[in-house]
Amino acid sequence: MRLIELHILQSFPVTCLNRDDVGAPKSAIFGGVQRARVSSQCWKRAIREIAKEYEPALFAGQRTRYLIQPLKDAFVDKGQETEAAAILAEALADELGKLDSVEKGNVKTLLFFSPCEISKVAESMLQQQQQYQSIIEATLRHKEDIKKLGSTQDKDKDQIKKHTEAIEKQRDNLKKYAAKAAKSLKDNVKDNADIAIFGRMVADDHTLMREGAGLFSHALSTHGVSNEIDFFSAVDDKKPEEAEGAGHIGTLEYNSTCYYRYIGLNLGLLKDNKHLEHFSDDEFKSVVKSFLEASIKAVPEARKNSMSGFTLPSYILGLVRDGQPLSLVNAFETPVKSSSGYIDESNKKMEEHYKALKDTYSLVAHKEVRIPESNLDNFIKDLIDFLS
Repeated sequence: MRLIELHILQSFPVTCLNRDDVGAPKSAIFGGVQRARVSSQCWKRAIREIAKEYEPALFAGQRTRYLIQPLKDAFVDKGQETEAAAILAEALADELGKLDSVEKGNVKTLLFFSPCEISKVAESMLQQQQQYQSIIEATLRHKEDIKKLGSTQDKDKDQIKKHTEAIEKQRDNLKKYAAKAAKSLKDNVKDNADIAIFGRMVADDHTLMREGAGLFSHALSTHGVSNEIDFFSAVDDKKPEEAEGAGHIGTLEYNSTCYYRYIGLNLGLLKDNKHLEHFSDDEFKSVVKSFLEASIKAVPEARKNSMSGFTLPSYILGLVRDGQPLSLVNAFETPVKSSSGYIDESNKKMEEHYKALKDTYSLVAHKEVRIPESNLDNFIKDLIDFLS
């Protein structure tokens, strides 16, 4: 397994980057001491959004339960009438994610597809049009009959129910065509690099699942952290002078933390035939470059307007090596204690731990590069040179 690995130390001021169910910064016990924590899924979201800004044509995946509308738009773009497009979109959405009976227009679970995949599955469905056209026509007739009834009288309700059941039966008749069209999602497209890196879970169809080539740890503070409380008030600008008290008072929890986070990229998996094998060498390098830069620069945006925490890493150890992924988090199993800041002491412990692991386990890296010894452009260039 050929890996690019990033070991990142990043300090944040007063922030609440990732909240739990009661709005407090997330935490974890590590080494018997409470630490600040940011979940991997939180940071992955931030990375994915930044990578999309860098390479929108390659990182175009969209994760949504509102799948019917983009499918419908794809059918309309390919010349289908609006009503027929809606019928086809519902059939495909039901095949991919099962329609939600409560929230109309949604599927039951989040699905992660790219625009090219949506277009491809719509095209595959239309290639079977001659075989299912009679089903579409029957469905449209039932829908038109319901519109003509348009009454809430009991006699009309029965007729409406009968037509509705007929529509559902016609949708069932479309299932085999939708299932065949869904198989086209296994074909290669050029705008789903984010799906290749972050993975895709489709519980109802394991053939559409993608194991993500990206590896992410939860970020943990290198030192012990106890959340603090910010008491705040808001002034009512129109309050009479004789009135007392604030217009609003409240409390928020926050912390200040130096995080260690690990990010890895499995290059062999990313390059295989289920991921980005069909990308050119230049496209593949562009994907890796954008991902690495986004991983370094992305910051979760929680409370960005009241606790702006947009900082950049102070230290990064970048490695290219073979073998299983390896986190350096145990450098901080004994929490850092310092009266002069945590960044330098954390970096010292991380480097000492890495050296000890190399000496003990004969670890070999093809490349070691560090920030701030190297600037960002040269840092990334040194890492991706090994892709050739």
